[in-house]
Amino acid sequence: MQISSKDLQYLADEMSWELIAFKKCHHFAGEIQDPQIKAVIDKMGAMHQQHYQALLQCLQSATGTNGQQSQMQSNSYMQ
Repeated sequence: MQISSKDLQYLADEMSWELIAFKKCHHFAGEIQDPQIKAVIDKMGAMHQQHYQALLQCLQSATGTNGQQSQMQSNSYMQ
């Protein structure tokens, strides 16, 4: 499957938004004192992380890139 450069840019933007949402959830979950609210925010963060990983896998399969190198890079961004 061939992905146009415009589609690649859309994917990159969406991945960036998902990463930002994940990082914000992670940050605010650390600030929250109420364990129930913290659990909800952690769940939201996990959802955004899953979306990011799904987009990354889609991008890798479409472009035929090496998943190992990209996975290592994405893990460093997630921390």
